[in-house]
Amino acid sequence: MIARGSRVHFVGIGGIGMSGLATVLLSKGVQVSGSDLHANYETAMLQHAGAEVHQGHSANHVSKGLDRVIVSSAIASEHEELRAARDFQIPVVPRLRALGEVMTSYRSIGIAGTHGKSTTTAMVATILREAGLDASFLIGAQCPALGSNAYLGSGEWFSAEIDESDGLLVELTAEVAVLTNIGRDHLHTYGNLEEIEQAFRTYLSKARTRILAIDDARVARIADELPLAMTVAIHRDANLRAVNLRFDKWNSSFDILMDGERICSATIPVPGEHNVENALCALAAAHAAGVPVPVAARLLGQFALPHRRFELLEENGVTVVDDYAHLPEEISATIRAIRNGWPGRRVLAVFQPHRYSRTQALGEAFGHAFADADIALITPIYAAHEARIPGVSSRQVLDAINRDTSCKAIAATSKAHAIERLKEIIEPGDFIISFGAGDVWTITERLAHFLEQGEFLGNAARVS
Repeated sequence: MIARGSRVHFVGIGGIGMSGLATVLLSKGVQVSGSDLHANYETAMLQHAGAEVHQGHSANHVSKGLDRVIVSSAIASEHEELRAARDFQIPVVPRLRALGEVMTSYRSIGIAGTHGKSTTTAMVATILREAGLDASFLIGAQCPALGSNAYLGSGEWFSAEIDESDGLLVELTAEVAVLTNIGRDHLHTYGNLEEIEQAFRTYLSKARTRILAIDDARVARIADELPLAMTVAIHRDANLRAVNLRFDKWNSSFDILMDGERICSATIPVPGEHNVENALCALAAAHAAGVPVPVAARLLGQFALPHRRFELLEENGVTVVDDYAHLPEEISATIRAIRNGWPGRRVLAVFQPHRYSRTQALGEAFGHAFADADIALITPIYAAHEARIPGVSSRQVLDAINRDTSCKAIAATSKAHAIERLKEIIEPGDFIISFGAGDVWTITERLAHFLEQGEFLGNAARVS
């Protein structure tokens, strides 16, 4: 157990999950140090909170008196700080395993799934906070409306986003386990989709209460094996179901059925059917924590999306939004949300493929992901520290879009080139969205600044 007064060092402390866990431990009275290659917002906040943060890695950052070294899954096993920890016989603990230790002191809600984890966890955190439960949370994205991506409260509940990327979720036990969906990703850890499904099944098996979003066919199959699980859905019969969905720009409205009986209606300030599915998972989790669904639905009216989740950058004759989506299903769902909430708008998407390995595995699937867009600009791959794989490039994505859809895909040779191409082709009323887990947001941020300065089409008619 990581106790008050113990000394813990984080290798890769600037990562969103690592920094969140470090924030929680600092609040528990743990002495926290850490290192990362670059300073960022997260490391600055940690330093302000009292952590000792080193820019750059060195074996000298690891001292004999440490009680634990916590490591990001992005760090290689032969990293110099990990070698130093082993030399000093200091236990080296992966981040998710350390999170599991923290959660054992609380009644816990774990939100897992290929898509929607951050948004759903933020929804749960919002409901429990607004309900006055002072619950703790750890989310894999900054949440300005919550004040941070992590918080240690005085209440009995702790909600956490559970990442499946390194396979360690099978070791973690949550009292309430939520599964949003199952998709192909992290194939460097899992050999195939069946192995991913089995990992989620093992995670669920340890929970007292299971909440399953059964519009996903693979999750529905697991639900058949767990007849006591609470199910949520839009398109299937479920314990908690949303019907009569209506979309109007940033708002989604729906009626809620519990075991077939209408219990309330809800309007949440987020667009898209996929976010209604996330909301159902959050409402079910809050119900398991003792907040009645009608109350939780009303409290979700206070929700605001996390950073880089359909984040509005500019509305100035052209709408500019940035989004973290980097998998085909996520991109497709988000573009459909635009079509439903902003009918008649021309949709321009900018996509930066993330990782060579992911592009190699899923490149062909990205074609249909952009079927509902009008134009897609495809940038070079964001490597995320991966080595280049010969023969793998963003050309696979571009060719798949042009082959499989009527969307016009355009190659952007760099981020600067993407900005110039956008300036050439944008028209009043366009809806421009950037997709990717890398630094694609810098493209739409610069474009938003260009539009904000009134440099676009002078006195062109503005579109609301």
